[in-house]
Amino acid sequence: MAVEFNSHLSVCGYRGAMTLDPFEMTALILAATTLASWINARTLKLPVAVGLLVFGLLLSACVGLADLAMPGLGIGALFGSIEQQIDFPYLVLNILLAYLLFAGAMNVNVAALIGRGWAVGALALIGTVITTILIALAFWSSCRLLGIEMPLSWALVFGALITPTDPIAVLAMTKRTDLEPGLQAQLEGEALFNDGVAVVLFKALLAYAAGAGAGGAAGHMDLALLAEHAAIEAVGGIALGLVVAVVAVWIMGAVDDWITETLITFASATLVYAVALNLGLSGPLGVVAAGLVMGSDWSERAMAPRATAYIHSFWHVIDEGMNAVLFFLVGIKAFSLQLSPVALVLMASAAAMVLAARWITVSALGAGLMLAGKKLPLKLYNVLTWAGVRGGLSIALVLSIPDFPGRQTIFAAALGVVVFSIVVQSMTMEALALRTGYGSAKADPEPTH
Repeated sequence: MAVEFNSHLSVCGYRGAMTLDPFEMTALILAATTLASWINARTLKLPVAVGLLVFGLLLSACVGLADLAMPGLGIGALFGSIEQQIDFPYLVLNILLAYLLFAGAMNVNVAALIGRGWAVGALALIGTVITTILIALAFWSSCRLLGIEMPLSWALVFGALITPTDPIAVLAMTKRTDLEPGLQAQLEGEALFNDGVAVVLFKALLAYAAGAGAGGAAGHMDLALLAEHAAIEAVGGIALGLVVAVVAVWIMGAVDDWITETLITFASATLVYAVALNLGLSGPLGVVAAGLVMGSDWSERAMAPRATAYIHSFWHVIDEGMNAVLFFLVGIKAFSLQLSPVALVLMASAAAMVLAARWITVSALGAGLMLAGKKLPLKLYNVLTWAGVRGGLSIALVLSIPDFPGRQTIFAAALGVVVFSIVVQSMTMEALALRTGYGSAKADPEPTH
């Protein structure tokens, strides 16, 4: 698929169309991301996800200011045309998410996850629905107060896309924060599983909102049929992932070559996600299930002696590299946002309402668990609330929404939540964990460059 950019490059004396094919576009994105990562390592020295997001935002802001100062150069038009041609939803939902979730699942402590299974299930299932409703009502009310027309049906769409704790952002945070093993497994497990629930809910509410029309009138939605499709999608995706992973582990046990075994893990993640998408099953839940199996002790015993270290190193590079690309592009996508005083107020209020909704949900679920005989410390509520980091998944979902009058409003609110989550919440999570006794200081911090 060719990409055309129509820009007047008067500074170079060139006028016409520039065509980039997918390989050239990939080269451009990788080169820009690598340069941004190098600058971050040399100057900002922030964690990769935070540094690349900040750099992308600064680049978008600088291009915007340069275009205002020198509009005749056409810098903004060129940059904007490139930004518009990056299919962010497809890149995240159809490519990056598969490998990032698989890499994250391979590093989860399965035993600790099973021990916190009740909390993970409650937050990923019940918590997602409750938080979606709370955020939707708060967002709808805020829009009314600011004089923005926002049908309740589209407010529910916003609630669904911003509710899930982003698996990519949460895993990036837990990797650099020494949390208590049970809490870390709970946060990672919730992030890995609730995105599947949220995506299913988002698709249903998006179809409902699109059918409701601009006036927000009720559209047709068969709840029983929706629940049936959701169950098939989720259970089918998990079953597919488990079957492929078990077969892959059996194949790895029959060879003694770390290169072949590394390729088997990569092929397994790709196969599960591709087949799931084509069969209408949950690709995210499929690769999570496969990753948990292939990262288990049983899988490692089937590998060649050196294979475990090489495989984990390979997936670590994939994880960090794709994370860098993802968060850099989130910052670049901010270029298309139309900023105004009202938009800034909405961005700040959205971050506050998402935190409040998560705290209420966590507290409600905690009260329910206490009635069931499982008492949770009150300070854990604050830790779980602050650890609810949102990221690239929410931006990908909001950019997949078809154009309608309130799309920019939803985009602004989602971007405000994501920037606050990545820059503030993830950067201060370790300090909160230490203060509450759910973390410990790093004995051997990772090098910054």
